[in-house]
Amino acid sequence: MLSTVSPLPPRRHMPMDTTPPAPQYSRCMQTPVISKSRYLAGLQCPKLLWHHFNQPDAFPPIDGATQALFDQGAQVGTLARRLFPNGLEIGAGMIAKDAVDQSSRAALSRRLPLFEAGFIAGCAYARADVLVPVGSDWWDVVEVKGTTNAKNVHVSDLALQWHVYQGAGLSIRRCSVMHLDPEYVRRGEIDPRRLFAKTDLTNEVDEVVDSVGSNLKRMVRILGKQRPPKVEIGPHCSDPYECPLRATCWKAVPKHSVFTLTHVGPKAFDWFHDGNARLQDIPRDAPVDAKQEIQLRAIRSRRARVDRDALREFLGGLEYPLHFIDFETINPAIPIWDATSPYQQVPFQFSLHIVKRPGGKPVHHAFLANGISDPRPEILARLKRHLGQRGSIVAYNANFEKNVLRACGAAYPAFAPWWTKAEPRVVDLLQPFRSFHYYHPDQRGSASIKAVLPALTGKGYAGLEIADGATASQEFLRITFGKASAAERRRVHAALEKYCALDTMGMVRIVKALDRLV
Repeated sequence: MLSTVSPLPPRRHMPMDTTPPAPQYSRCMQTPVISKSRYLAGLQCPKLLWHHFNQPDAFPPIDGATQALFDQGAQVGTLARRLFPNGLEIGAGMIAKDAVDQSSRAALSRRLPLFEAGFIAGCAYARADVLVPVGSDWWDVVEVKGTTNAKNVHVSDLALQWHVYQGAGLSIRRCSVMHLDPEYVRRGEIDPRRLFAKTDLTNEVDEVVDSVGSNLKRMVRILGKQRPPKVEIGPHCSDPYECPLRATCWKAVPKHSVFTLTHVGPKAFDWFHDGNARLQDIPRDAPVDAKQEIQLRAIRSRRARVDRDALREFLGGLEYPLHFIDFETINPAIPIWDATSPYQQVPFQFSLHIVKRPGGKPVHHAFLANGISDPRPEILARLKRHLGQRGSIVAYNANFEKNVLRACGAAYPAFAPWWTKAEPRVVDLLQPFRSFHYYHPDQRGSASIKAVLPALTGKGYAGLEIADGATASQEFLRITFGKASAAERRRVHAALEKYCALDTMGMVRIVKALDRLV
């Protein structure tokens, strides 16, 4: 539910230390104008900021996953606007900052909610998702996010906006983030009033807004340099966002680096910057836990480490027939089907290989949704039939499958008793690898099936058109709810079936390989 905010203005209610808008505006014609996204990039890494302005060709093209996030964000923003029925969009399709600024200033006197109003103040520029008029003079800033809560980075985002809008002459009362409510459950048509929640960040923004001006001055100086600043790699490379220049900045990191040490944390950067970049270079007296010690021994000996007793115990717990199962899911920000919530994992496909007896030939069953109707009832009915009453149900990272089926049972209660009875049969094939009962150097610290399968069996996912779950989800959404020809849908369906089947056949091969080891 949308929260309410106090009508009282914050303690900071006068414009901050900015010079009058007009001369600042003209001076920015000769210096870079820093937008919200560039400001956040500058806070994350000055080298990233420099490249945005001076070497934009260094950035890779936007990939499908990133574009899907952009599209999803646009959908969330469109829904949020329905909460402001008299809102006025500013500069639709307009990119030129000065033109947006002029149009936005002209609209202020109308005292309507403004969408995408943009202003220049000093050498900063910001466009507001929503500017809401309050009384005769005040404005509330509402930033719409496709997250399920407010984050620290949103404070910095809003701080720049506050700085710019007050510098442009607006009196800002409050700053808040409108985000998705994770407790929302769709029932019929989407209700934006219940889909969104609002978190007031005025106090948090007020604590940091004074630093915006000095941050901008520092960024302008960086942008004026002929060469990018020297910045060592560090935790900032993925905080708060994965840096698009990571491949360039990390090119000196070896394949078997200290960063592949399991659960290594920030100390890997200390080792790296001290000249110990490879796993083999980690000082032998460095404090490591038992799993890390297994990994280090494997890389130093260049051989797999095998705990045969533990593997024998794990395999002995498997009961035939074995049912190897894997789901592919979508988790859209805006729920598509009834009885789903924002970002809930909803299955649209499964692959199931059944091995009836030791050494037996696996029998394959599969399902892939074809159409826009909710696939869960058919998935549940088919699984209930195929999984039978006995035998282990084997999944990789089984908590995922269990959680998905629990949620399905909650949405369709007729199936809940069946799954409650079947769930104790689930065995997690991840367990022996997460416990390092088997570890091969080629896993590079990972226990995922993408790392284990090729290391243990020599089989892998190379050459597949769809080779990971994220791509599978994006492609299913694209061909099901977007525009795609019948031929395109058939092509993607074939790729989805091939990928999902490899996940379960991969588990069959892993169990066979473990059997041979013991």
